Amino acid sequence: MSMSTTDADTAGDAASSDASTPAGSRAESRVTPRGEDRRQAIIEAAAAIIRESGPSAISHRSVAKRAGCSLSATTYYFDGLEDLLHQAGLVNIGLWASRAEHVADRVEAFKGVPDIPQRVRFILQATLPAHGAYFGHYLQLISASQASPVKHAYRQGRQRLNAALRRVLRQLDSPLEPEMVIAIVDGAAVTALSEGWNVKSTAAGLLTDLISLAHGMPSFQVPGAAVGAAAANATLPAAVKASSSTR
Repeated sequence: MSMSTTDADTAGDAASSDASTPAGSRAESRVTPRGEDRRQAIIEAAAAIIRESGPSAISHRSVAKRAGCSLSATTYYFDGLEDLLHQAGLVNIGLWASRAEHVADRVEAFKGVPDIPQRVRFILQATLPAHGAYFGHYLQLISASQASPVKHAYRQGRQRLNAALRRVLRQLDSPLEPEMVIAIVDGAAVTALSEGWNVKSTAAGLLTDLISLAHGMPSFQVPGAAVGAAAANATLPAAVKASSSTR
């Protein structure tokens, strides 16, 4: 796929007007309905490279090769490589959130009460990458901290992912919050990868223990959330409560 003559002509016209166009709006002003499909294909190519090899593998040349387009097309539709990285990061976090939303739909349509193994399977489906591509997934997540555009994109889309996982947990009648579950799954995955264990089995074992322990517990408080005096007192041992009531 190469840039069409029309696109190339437009690129030349755009270059002459870039000096008077605010940087933040240049990419939007360049994209016509005809070029939107090409722009999206470039973003998808960059997102795939990040998922496989991390943000450091992104260059105009590598993206052009993956997208099957000209090198100039990867610069024409974006305000630099950081813009492209950010858009690709949004695609990736959107993919993960979408997968979790599909799991939430299945859980909400589930007939009956799922047992603990079924609950664990649902949670893993919503949190672990599909197709068992664990090493590349966690490698690029860690390396995202070194690429600010990707890091900010992942942070920006995290609320949607958390919301989908919260739907899963609430439907499973779990008091756990998404932040805790994701931390457990990610921690188990990194441990398994570094020590040569099966990722899914390791995460499933820890989730089984967590779900069993959490049964009947009050909801987990997200770090930084205020805890009322009544809620705090409810978690105190009976002897402490009795002692404090006599003061």
